[in-house]
Amino acid sequence: MAENDFERVLSRFQEYLRVALDRADLTVRGYTAALRDFAAWFAQSNGEPLSPQTITPGDVQQYRQHLLAVRRLAPATVNRHLAALRAFARWARDAGLAGHNPLDGVRAVAMEQPGPRWLSRQEQQKLLRAAEKEITLGAYRARGDKAHPGYVWPRRDLALIVLLLNTGLRLAEVAALTLADVEINERSGRVIVRQGKGRKWREGPLNANARRALREWLEVRPKDQGDALFLSQKGGALSERGVSARVAALAKAAGLDDVSVHVLRHSFAKNLVDAGVGLEKVASLLGHSSVAVTQRYITPSQADLQAATEAVAWEE
Repeated sequence: MAENDFERVLSRFQEYLRVALDRADLTVRGYTAALRDFAAWFAQSNGEPLSPQTITPGDVQQYRQHLLAVRRLAPATVNRHLAALRAFARWARDAGLAGHNPLDGVRAVAMEQPGPRWLSRQEQQKLLRAAEKEITLGAYRARGDKAHPGYVWPRRDLALIVLLLNTGLRLAEVAALTLADVEINERSGRVIVRQGKGRKWREGPLNANARRALREWLEVRPKDQGDALFLSQKGGALSERGVSARVAALAKAAGLDDVSVHVLRHSFAKNLVDAGVGLEKVASLLGHSSVAVTQRYITPSQADLQAATEAVAWEE
């Protein structure tokens, strides 16, 4: 199969992922990158272009070993590559492009399952302080002008961080919020997710912290720029990329590394579990279809394990 032929097959597979399986764009991009990586390795190793019907179990096993031993990728990364190959091979067989599935019997790399990464309470406070500091500095620059950019946009960023830490919304969910999706009352509030993962509708409560931060943002939010809850300084809705950029920038200002919207989602879940909230309620708040998915939040993280070993250390 020529390179152009492979790209056509790959395009069909991408359409299948988006339309038939309703996979997120991030998943489609990840699978695509993994398949292109495998195709490049296959051509170099076998001296022929990749074709679905010529992939053998031995090819997959050798590729897995190449990722582990030569490129020294983490087991979780290798398994993501294998997951992409497994989905592609299954689709190719069902679509009549191959007569077999070469991944039948090929196991994923065994690995311990650490808890997801989350921020400690101290780290969450550092992140919130970084956002609050921007408000203080911006107010100084604005000198009483509530329409000044230094007064307006730091309040958006604080509302964004507080909302994420107190609702656990996913990146796509928070970027899609409109004004109509938020209801703020004196002693209660709610946020509506109209199309969560799997296109599921749900609503969650807004606690006092989230209500206060959102109320302060809405008081200064520019008018006549659409109905998105969070706006971009350039006009219109703050995109997923924009949301990620603001979270990353504030994390950097707080001296924190590798902080994403998903890490804040995990932090919200961990806070709930540590507060003694039952897994059924945690699952409902996060929009999980099964409590089994939520079980990982009671799995110790690396930070938890570090704290446990420090507790038995001898002091010198």
